[in-house]
Amino acid sequence: MNPEWFPSICLMGASCRAAAQSAARAGCTRILAWDDFLDADLLAIAQAESLADFPEDSPQGLAELQGIPLVLCGGMENRPDFVQRRIDQGMLCGVTGDMLRQLRSIESWQRWASESRIGWPTAVQDLSDPRLDSVRSESWMLKPVGRAGGVHVRAIANLEDLDPIAKLAPDPGSPTSSSTSNPWYLQEYVPGISIGVSYCTERNANTDSNGNAESTEPSGTRIVGIARSIHSEELDAPLPWIYRGSLAPYSVSPSVCASLERFATTVAQSTGIRGLWQADFQIDPEGQLWLLEINPRWSASMELHEILQGYSWITEHVRILCNGAPKHVPSPASPAGQQVAKGILYAPHGMHLSVAQVDRLWRSGWHGTLRELETAEFCLADIPQSDPLGVDFAEGMPIVTVLVAGEKNADLLEKIRQARSTVLGWFQRI
Repeated sequence: MNPEWFPSICLMGASCRAAAQSAARAGCTRILAWDDFLDADLLAIAQAESLADFPEDSPQGLAELQGIPLVLCGGMENRPDFVQRRIDQGMLCGVTGDMLRQLRSIESWQRWASESRIGWPTAVQDLSDPRLDSVRSESWMLKPVGRAGGVHVRAIANLEDLDPIAKLAPDPGSPTSSSTSNPWYLQEYVPGISIGVSYCTERNANTDSNGNAESTEPSGTRIVGIARSIHSEELDAPLPWIYRGSLAPYSVSPSVCASLERFATTVAQSTGIRGLWQADFQIDPEGQLWLLEINPRWSASMELHEILQGYSWITEHVRILCNGAPKHVPSPASPAGQQVAKGILYAPHGMHLSVAQVDRLWRSGWHGTLRELETAEFCLADIPQSDPLGVDFAEGMPIVTVLVAGEKNADLLEKIRQARSTVLGWFQRI
């Protein structure tokens, strides 16, 4: 990509490191980030600050962001008002605040699943709903509105198991709740394999006689890649439904692929979303596809597809936001038989990492290429920032991301488990 028209990019969200590395590979010369974790490998390549310190009231600071492409990362899909203010201040984004509300709406998910002829698990927000009578005999999931990462998701076998907080009025500060809606919802559990599908939606390239776009409707959406989520039996984590990591690529049947493409077209035409976005699905034991949710942002598994394909999809995202002319994009193919995976290592208990041990993490740090993964047992990313006394982790906190390559899922999972054991051995228990 020509840095003359791609000099700067802005990333915002819970963890921007992977998107920042993608931007660096694309040739971006100025990477700005507002991030919740501020990991050391993000700070190494980006001008990063805490998301909580975003300069809402600084005209000079905000003026510097006008015209800059904005990439949404973890959790930003649940902050429509914040994102809309950035757009009103001149930043370029693939979704508006209204689009985010639509894209994160349970009612929209149900409608788009129906229009795309794929499954939608029964979901209810009203505890008086008669469909909840089956809770006593079937498995349901309690899910929060406006959260990410599966941290607060839990199984419910009986209505009496509901925590009192799930029955309270919504938090008035919740970006996706209204004064009448419950901040939680119950969804019927569908067994099977969870997959994350990354998409890229193109902007309509038709122009009038003056060279202006005749329409802002998307002209097509392609699948960037499909990844399978690592489930609880495969890797330890502090909570049953928390995000553990992903394996890619994942192959689906032609009929499932057609359904995924049809779904993407339905969503894109209904909302006008542009650039990169993601959706989670479940494939049940009979091969039926079920929609779980839509995440209109950079996805956790996106970097796996970039590793395999040798292509920075940030390139396409920015080109679309900047109304660049369409161009040939490499087919989403990976080296024959090659697979990659990422696993999130969580603290099993309170832990301390000394400065020397942080340096040890850096020696296994990942710089963004498949070749590194092929020649090492594992590489590490999202490396924590340390002060002179080291860094502490409370039980259940994410410590580091493990990246591995191989030819079989079983080999990848074993490499991640071995890496987990090795890395935790470097720590001191508090």
